[in-house]
Amino acid sequence: MEALKKILNILVMVYLLVAFLFLLRILSVSKFVALFDLADDAEFFNRLLWAGAILLLAELLVENVYIATLKRSLERESRQHAELRTKHTQLKAKHYDQQMKASGNPLVPQPDPARPGETTPPVGPRLHTSDDDEQTLIITPAPMPPTLNPDENPNLPPADHRPLL
Repeated sequence: MEALKKILNILVMVYLLVAFLFLLRILSVSKFVALFDLADDAEFFNRLLWAGAILLLAELLVENVYIATLKRSLERESRQHAELRTKHTQLKAKHYDQQMKASGNPLVPQPDPARPGETTPPVGPRLHTSDDDEQTLIITPAPMPPTLNPDENPNLPPADHRPLL
């Protein structure tokens, strides 16, 4: 299909070149009328017009068929892509399941048996220290930025220097 399209495009270019040469009177119409044994110049131009119309129709048909085949192949490839994507996702899930079964790790984390009930650090005052308490992080809140009175804002110009409206 693509080769036919290229050949037809070349034929259209040659036709346009020849038609412009006749219209610009670089090629002689009277010599072609005598060569093809036509009655007059009007008959020659009539045949030239019909040849151009047939070439234009053929090019339109070939282009439309070519576009339709491209769309069809694009749809087919997008379906194949979607199928391969779902197959890939299924294989990844299967591989993940196999890894989880092989490692023996549970999917839901279990509480640590060494610390049965304690999940958050105690909030009250500390009466005793142990190794576990020394390893926990102490998070303190960030200090609040100072607030300024809007009348004392150093970024504003003084009120007495403001222009009068």
